[in-house]
Amino acid sequence: MTSERGIELTKYLVDHYDLLDVLREKESLTTQQLQQKLDQSRATINRHLATLREAELVKTTNGVHALTDFGAIVLQEVEGLCHHFDVSAQLPVLTEQLYSCPVEFETRILTGATVTKATSSKPYKMHERYLEFWDETNRVKGIRSIGAIPPDVVERLKPKLRGNVEVESLWTHDAAVQYLETYPEIKSLWLEEPNAQMQITHEPIPVQFGLFDHRLALTVHDEETGYPRALVDTANPDALKWANDLFEYYRDLSQPLTAELAESRR
Repeated sequence: MTSERGIELTKYLVDHYDLLDVLREKESLTTQQLQQKLDQSRATINRHLATLREAELVKTTNGVHALTDFGAIVLQEVEGLCHHFDVSAQLPVLTEQLYSCPVEFETRILTGATVTKATSSKPYKMHERYLEFWDETNRVKGIRSIGAIPPDVVERLKPKLRGNVEVESLWTHDAAVQYLETYPEIKSLWLEEPNAQMQITHEPIPVQFGLFDHRLALTVHDEETGYPRALVDTANPDALKWANDLFEYYRDLSQPLTAELAESRR
């Protein structure tokens, strides 16, 4: 394959990624099904399909569309390349925050980290990966400096707080206030469940993460909405140790939710 052909194919995949991703997930779909999945007009879908058929990335048989073998291979290869671009794009934002932490951070501990981002066809991809870690751990230590949490994540974490996983979550004061005001019913879980502890600190915290038994999951957030835009996770032992040391540092500067509430009533 010539370099010109490679560039051409990469452009096709970037321009039509959502359509190709849906076809890979569902294997074969009609035009109407693609319209429903992508929320695009029939004319737009047909125009994209014509382009992709010409590039030999998609085939159409009896009105049903699917990736060609060549298309599946190219999609996989280009995704691997794009993954490295994603890592490169997200890490500068994250590392700037990490270097401002009171516990010394080294960039090398994120070498080989996995970056997960939501797509239009998989809007909950990032949340799903994060929640998977909860199913594979006995203990979670979390740090949160932003109180905005998607409702679906809150609902799916409620059973976790009632379960056997030991959860110790450390929040900045403002983040905790926003979280508890948005989801007032969650307060009783943190106050009553024996395995769930919420700690509050008035110190500024530049990062957010979940520290599981064998994985550290850091989040990169949208500055306007506060919602996560990327999840960066790693099993590097040095990263896990760094996160635990940072958690211990801030825990020494925090107090339980019960004490925080008692002070607020005075």
